Amino acid sequence: HIHKQRAAMRRYYITPTLIAAALQHTNVNVAAFTTTTKTQILSSTTSSSANKRMTSSYTPNHKHALMWNSAINTSSTARYMNSNSGSSATPPFDMPPITQIGKMELEEIIEEVSNTSREESGYVIIDVRGEDEIRATGKLSPCVETLPLPYIAARGALALDEEDFEAAFGFAKPALDETIVFTCKAGIRSMQACQIAGAMNGYSNLVNYSGGADEWFGSGGW
Repeated sequence: HIHKQRAAMRRYYITPTLIAAALQHTNVNVAAFTTTTKTQILSSTTSSSANKRMTSSYTPNHKHALMWNSAINTSSTARYMNSNSGSSATPPFDMPPITQIGKMELEEIIEEVSNTSREESGYVIIDVRGEDEIRATGKLSPCVETLPLPYIAARGALALDEEDFEAAFGFAKPALDETIVFTCKAGIRSMQACQIAGAMNGYSNLVNYSGGADEWFGSGGW
């Protein structure tokens, strides 16, 4: 793909302790990380305002809210943590490199998805902002899906099976061989989504749009 020729691959190494510190505001269970001595992940810190935005209210597809809650409460460990792995492997997984892209690369990806399809392009673009933030700016493109970070970090959305995921969020769960492009407001939450998708869910083709909605809409913040 075009962006893979342009974007530099960056790899970050930190300890499980710093991972826990970076993700503690999401209430994600990071106990599994303590079984490793080194994980490739970025330690990100956010301001209190960013934290507030991150935890802004979001409800999955109202029509399927009960199904979502049931999936979270009744899934077995094997189904909940490994439904996407296709093997008996358990988290944490080896952290893959995360590709960082800018606005030009994202424009090319969106054009490719829009002119073909998600299946043909191999990309799924996910905005992890809260719905209130997306309402305020509009979507980056009609082909961009919405999945707020708290549902990835604290409630394990990417560990749901395909049927429950699509019922809850209204789009097909990313396959392991798809390239997931995460975006948010300014590249911080989307980077965290990449980390969790890689380390906890076994995804290996991960892209972070570092400019986020601030760059895309030219707002410089709101």
